[in-house]
Amino acid sequence: QALMIGGAGYSYPKNYLASFPHARLDVVEIDPDFTRLARTYFRLQNDPRLTIYHEDGRTYLNRTTKQYDVIFCDAFSSLYSVPYQLTTVETVRRIYAALNENGVVFMNIISSIEGQTGEFLRAEYATFRVVFPHVFLFPVRIVSDGSVVQNIMLVAFKNSMPPVLHSADAEMKSYLRHLWTQPVSTDIPILTDDYAPVDTYMLKV
Repeated sequence: QALMIGGAGYSYPKNYLASFPHARLDVVEIDPDFTRLARTYFRLQNDPRLTIYHEDGRTYLNRTTKQYDVIFCDAFSSLYSVPYQLTTVETVRRIYAALNENGVVFMNIISSIEGQTGEFLRAEYATFRVVFPHVFLFPVRIVSDGSVVQNIMLVAFKNSMPPVLHSADAEMKSYLRHLWTQPVSTDIPILTDDYAPVDTYMLKV
């Protein structure tokens, strides 16, 4: 049972349902026009395993009583910026509560890790570290240079047991090679509902 915050063109929800025939996916998309466009132009079909909610992701997290195996966060309010209400420690606590004991969350962030263009990433990483026992970063394109702005997957595990980050599967092994193993600076404070300068950080990107 999975939750995805941010549907947009529904490319990943379609892939997810095709890849895992016994899985279910709830998608929270704030704009019903995105869903309409996905149905019209991107072959989004009705599926009994797919449930779509048209509301803000934070609103959904605040009210849901469901327990998920995995939560995917892929919501953007502009080209790069994540809606601030989805970034704060209060939201991260709601994500934690919506996961089952062995749950994991994946958050897509466009950023660098180091320098001014990495300030939001470091703030979000610090925020997740307050709530989750294990938090990792996976740069998607270039793993050796923390100054590169790129898609970075923030991955957090709810279970306190250290996760296994190796696999015999060739495809999974290729993803795990992107694990960021260098220190992440703690120079940026955590994000809260009272202090979340997300857009200020992202202007530098």
